[in-house]
Amino acid sequence: MPALLELDRVTAGYGKVEVLHELSVAVPAGSVVALLGSNGAGKTTTLRAIAGLLPLWRGRIRLEGERLDGRSAFEVASRGVVMIPEGRGIFPGLSVRDNLAVSAHASHRQRSEREERLERCLETFPRLGERIDQRAGTLSGGEQQMLALSRALLTDPKVLLLDEISMGLAPTIVEQLFEHVDGLRRLGVTIVLVEQYLTYALRLADICYLLAKGRVTFAGEPDELVDSEVLTSSYLGVG
Repeated sequence: MPALLELDRVTAGYGKVEVLHELSVAVPAGSVVALLGSNGAGKTTTLRAIAGLLPLWRGRIRLEGERLDGRSAFEVASRGVVMIPEGRGIFPGLSVRDNLAVSAHASHRQRSEREERLERCLETFPRLGERIDQRAGTLSGGEQQMLALSRALLTDPKVLLLDEISMGLAPTIVEQLFEHVDGLRRLGVTIVLVEQYLTYALRLADICYLLAKGRVTFAGEPDELVDSEVLTSSYLGVG
């Protein structure tokens, strides 16, 4: 399948430290691509580069064949690439309703369509409907992550970037969250996933990229990765 999103020999870093070294990744439309690897492998840096939060030193990032690199984070998001960062990215001082309203308004859709999409989000995440007037910062960690996913969906993203959405959550809540992510996958949402829980990542992913020190060491289907010895290597662990 042709790539909806493509990273072509991307090199980037922080200050004088090069973190990504000619990284190439292809994300087909409607697929879930998992970026796996140990801490410091360059996974979050890759998402930040895609989202326009980190300028490239060299290389290209393309969405539907058009260049994304060199654009601001706002421009990248306006073209349909939406990131949920580690830490959820919500407005804790606003109510659930107002958090959703901000994202719905940013979609620039007609009011009737915004309201329809909001209703669908609340059907998908009924717990948010029960807490619609509650301040977002007082929600549980799992509920905040549901709110972050809802806010992203209201913008109708072409590509959804998920960075460790399970971080700090109980296993039962993680299970529920990934059921929701699986629902997005079945709806055809294109997802790039960075995740510490390998079981969930491998279950959802169509394609896996294993990173080590900012380089791709494996690219293929989850079954190929599970059947190989690379998962038990020292830098990834047995997980």
